[in-house]
Parts: sequence; structure tokens; C-alpha cells
Amino acid sequence: MVLANCRAQFTATDFDFIARILSRQIAKHVSLIELLSDPECRDEMLDHEALPKALLSQAGQVSVSQQLYFYVLARTVLRRQNIEDRELADYIASLLWQFSTTQRMHSPHEKLPHRFQYIVDMLEALTNASAAEAFLIRVHIGNYALFLSGMFQAWIERRQQRGAPDPSYYEEVGRSSFRLAATHKLAYELELAEVYTQLAQGFRNARLALNELAQTVWKPNQAPPFAL
Repeated sequence: MVLANCRAQFTATDFDFIARILSRQIAKHVSLIELLSDPECRDEMLDHEALPKALLSQAGQVSVSQQLYFYVLARTVLRRQNIEDRELADYIASLLWQFSTTQRMHSPHEKLPHRFQYIVDMLEALTNASAAEAFLIRVHIGNYALFLSGMFQAWIERRQQRGAPDPSYYEEVGRSSFRLAATHKLAYELELAEVYTQLAQGFRNARLALNELAQTVWKPNQAPPFAL
């Protein structure tokens, strides 16, 4: 499962990086103890504009975890789309981190046998799925639609010229999948119901934020890391 847990997986090196970068930018020394023990302080520090600038430099990229890298950059572009919820930023950062591994893009859950490449196949699988399986597949459809339309917009638009679905298709299927997933009891047990609801309501703005991020960290015309 993609969970909103990137911030919980920051490493000692990550905290050292944050303290080192921010101590150059603000009047007082940033305490590692404060970052480790005070979540509110940590979240406030993570919003400082110096962090994304440092992470986008070559030196910054090689010294931190993927969780920190994706969280800070996702949080930055989401705020430009007026999406301020940190849990949502954490979830999207986790999505980017997990989907950077191609295998995770094709599997709703490690315990399910399904391996999907097309959204239409995921939708078809719902017809014979149990309630729990349907929940996992719907979440995966939403994640998949957001990742593709967010990080590979140019690729989608090129394929659209040959009759493939356009960005509006991904938005609609993504919104509806997250909306249905948000009502399932597992969403509440996983404490993700609110995240799914926000994605259902604000899918377009989240996609636009990822479009901006893709322009920064991806080659704009790059195809997804799998063969179609």
C-alpha cells in the first residue's frame, strides 16, 4: 500500500542535511534534537524555501533519502496549487517514491497476484474482485492515473494523437476511484479516507502540481519506465 508515511522514514542523514542547510539560512542554529523530537517544528522547517533549492542541486540529491527528496519537492509544488495539507503531500511523496520502482506500478498490493499495465485491465478485474481486493485495485487505479497524468503528461498527449485516452480520462477515472476508495472501511482503518477524499475532489490540482514537478526533475517528453 501507498501510505502517507515518508516523514516517518527520514534518516539521520536527512535530519543532518535539514539542519545544515537551514542553519545557513536562519539566524539561529537548527537543533537536530528539536527536529527529531518536535513534529510541528520539523514540519515548519520542511517548508523552508532553502530545502527544495538545495535538493535540486547535485550535492543535495546524493545526500538524502528518496522519502525526504520526494516529500519536500511534492510539498513545494502542491502548495503552489493551494494544496496545503501535509498528509496529502506525504501521500503523494510516498506514491512517487514507490512508483519509482517499476514493479510497484503494476501491482496493487504485494499479496495480490494481479499485475496490470492498462487501466482498462484494472477496471475489468473489479468485476470478480472481493470487497477488499476491489478497494486495493481502486486505490491503485487512482494512484496510477495520478502518476501517469502528473509525471508523463507530454507522453499522454502524444499517444492521444493516435487515439489513446486524453488527460481528462485519467482525471475522471482517478477522481472516481479515489472517491469510491474513500468510503471503504479499510480507508478509515488505514487513516487514508481524508487523503482519498481530497484526491477525489482536487485531482486536477494535484495533477497540475505533478506536471510542474515533472518539468523540474524529469525530461519533459520522457515515456514512463515500462513498455507499452
